[in-house]
Amino acid sequence: MASPYPAEFLKNQKEKLLHLKQELLNAMRTKTNDDIHVSPDQTVEDGDQAQTYLNQNVSFGLREREIRRLREIEAALGRIDNGTYGICEETEEPIGKKRLEKMPWTRLSIEAAEAIERENAQVRWG
Repeated sequence: MASPYPAEFLKNQKEKLLHLKQELLNAMRTKTNDDIHVSPDQTVEDGDQAQTYLNQNVSFGLREREIRRLREIEAALGRIDNGTYGICEETEEPIGKKRLEKMPWTRLSIEAAEAIERENAQVRWG
């Protein structure tokens, strides 16, 4: 199924995605490895060491999230190029335009995303 959206909308979405990608890459570049690397001189007391490790875990989590978002942006750019942008990967129905404008990297319609959330909640809570 081809994208249900006009070329002008797709062009704008591509520009938005490229801008988001650049912002994300710039943010990742400006974060130094100091967030992750700890010299032994910095950890004087056990409390300091614990806080340092906690900070490292937070930094790792943020980087993982940034990398996942970057992959989603790249995938969305690929869907624009191959003509499938704006098609829900679950239902194969068009994704709402407002949803795409708000989350240009999304793969799912709001209905499909909610259904997956409900399934995940049922699995978690048994």
